[in-house]
Amino acid sequence: VVGVSAGCAHALASAVALGGRVSDVAVASMPGPLDEVPGAWDALDRRQRPAADKAREDPVTAAGWVVRYMGRWADEPTSFLGGGTPADRELLAESTTGEMLRADVTEALRPGGGGMADDLVALWMPWGFRISEVRPGVRLWHGGQDTRAEPAFRYLAATLPDCRSRIWPHDGHYGALRHWGEILAAVVH
Repeated sequence: VVGVSAGCAHALASAVALGGRVSDVAVASMPGPLDEVPGAWDALDRRQRPAADKAREDPVTAAGWVVRYMGRWADEPTSFLGGGTPADRELLAESTTGEMLRADVTEALRPGGGGMADDLVALWMPWGFRISEVRPGVRLWHGGQDTRAEPAFRYLAATLPDCRSRIWPHDGHYGALRHWGEILAAVVH
C-alpha cells in the first residue's frame, strides 16, 4: 500500500485493518494524527484550527466551513498550488510535473471542495488506531524542505515499529513526484 500526503493515513489504516494481507507499506510527505504527534494541534494553520476543533464535535459543520473556504479556488483551482517551498515551486514550473499537478487539482476541485473537506475532517478526527499498532517495516519519506509535515515525520519515524525512514534534503511536500520510482520499488517485489 502506498500513500502520499493526506493519503498516508488511509495507507496506514489499511495496513492495520488488513493485517497480514498487506505485505508492504510506503508513505511520503505524511501528516500525523493530531492526538498523537506532540504539538500537532498547535502547528495547525490558523485558518484550519477552528475547523479542526469543530470537527471533533460536529464534523458536518466543520466540512461545510472547509468547503466555503475552498470556494476561493473555484474559479482558478490551480491557484491552490501556489506558494510552497522553493523545491515545490520548481516542480510546479516543470512542464510535465507542473501540468500533472495542475490537472490533478483541477479535477479534485471540479465538483467543489467537498472531497478535500472530507479528507481534512478525517485527518483531524481520531484515526481509530495508534501509530505503534501499524505493522513493522513501514517505509517513510519526507522532503527536507517540507515544514508542514516535519514534526509528524520525526514522531512517525520514532514511533512506527521498525520504520525505515529517509529524508530527501532538497525536496518539499511534493518530493514524492521526484522519487516515485524509489517509493514503488519499496513495495513492489
